Amino acid sequence: MKPTVTIDRLISQPVSADGSFPLPITRLKKFVGVAWSIPFYSTAESRKVMPLLAVEMNDLNPDRNWWKKKFPGANPFFHHCSFLQYYVALKNGKPVGRIAAFIDRSYHEPMVQGEIGWIGLFESFDDDDVASVLLDAATADLQQNGAVKIIGPARFNANGEDGLLVDGFDKHPMVMEPYQPPYYRRFLERWGVKENDWYAFRMTHQSASAYMKRLDDMRKRGQDLEQRLARQGVAVRSVKISDWKNEVARVKTIYNVAWDTRVHPQFEQFSEEEFDYLAAGLRMIVIEDLVFVVEDITKPDHPVIGMSVTLPDLNEVVEEYDRLHAGYIPSHHIYGLSDLRRDLGIYRLLRSRVKNRQFRQCRVFVLGTTRKKSGIDAVLYEKTYLAGLNMGVQFGSGSQVADTNPEIYTPLSRMGTADITWRVYRHT
Repeated sequence: MKPTVTIDRLISQPVSADGSFPLPITRLKKFVGVAWSIPFYSTAESRKVMPLLAVEMNDLNPDRNWWKKKFPGANPFFHHCSFLQYYVALKNGKPVGRIAAFIDRSYHEPMVQGEIGWIGLFESFDDDDVASVLLDAATADLQQNGAVKIIGPARFNANGEDGLLVDGFDKHPMVMEPYQPPYYRRFLERWGVKENDWYAFRMTHQSASAYMKRLDDMRKRGQDLEQRLARQGVAVRSVKISDWKNEVARVKTIYNVAWDTRVHPQFEQFSEEEFDYLAAGLRMIVIEDLVFVVEDITKPDHPVIGMSVTLPDLNEVVEEYDRLHAGYIPSHHIYGLSDLRRDLGIYRLLRSRVKNRQFRQCRVFVLGTTRKKSGIDAVLYEKTYLAGLNMGVQFGSGSQVADTNPEIYTPLSRMGTADITWRVYRHT
């Protein structure tokens, strides 16, 4: 007799007016741990890089109980969710998949009247029954709670990790780039249709050289972009890590303005608390040579009008540690000795690599300005390229770039190749 797939709903109160979702840490760890049980991720074909457990539990924890803010920590994203449920699929009592469903009060689309539901954090064995049960349960609950449109998968929205990997399974995923097995596409194409795609443009010194040469040729002809901007009162400088708190406060003022839903689908404005939460996480891996701010120095307070954040590839460090300490799976305890050992080992290695600027790869995470078609973007690309070259970076990724955003994907296509594609689906 074929084993029955059952669903365990982990959140006892999935509807909330203020974004409070009680969730025991044991249940949270059960949900997080499912990713380590997916057989594909242990195969030679997989390029999956497993996260730090403490970071994952922090990011996925919606419980704001006072002591859970200390451990594992709580993600402020959930404060504006009106519905949230975590599902784990079981077969013979063992986890074989998971999914999250949520309705975010802050997310809206111009042409949609009503609530928009999301699915995300989807993982499953290569089993049609498991995937169907998970997707059907999440969809039904979202519809019962008023969702008139359902999209996904995503890690919350386009501020995080958006879409399902549909091309580029043999490519190394960089920090905060989604990676899933190829058979997930079969499940999602039965569930819905394409909403939009996101790309990663992979760049090498060779592929970017023609673009950089053109900027250098312009400079030699007396058309230096940075000098032209300086005459207009625009200055580009590296961020000051020693003044991180104030730097974040200044950049925060333009983030929600520089990115808009017209060319950034699934984008949602950050709350103050969310921006601070993201900045605190990035502080651990930021190298100031790779982060730039653009200021209008014609005004007394020198307001920020642009920014570029390129991250060293944390996944390099995780892969290096896991190669040397193979066989890790999350412990049965809330946060056991083996969990602590791995997270601390990766953190120590990361700090050493950041201090010594020893990375082969990096990812352009954020780049934008409130002054379009001014040449600021090109200056930021060049400065990032030269900083990476000076550090010994061999390979870069510009991601995730929406297929609706020609202002970004056009210059990136001149510097590299879109060889990874993620897809967001809409339920039909």
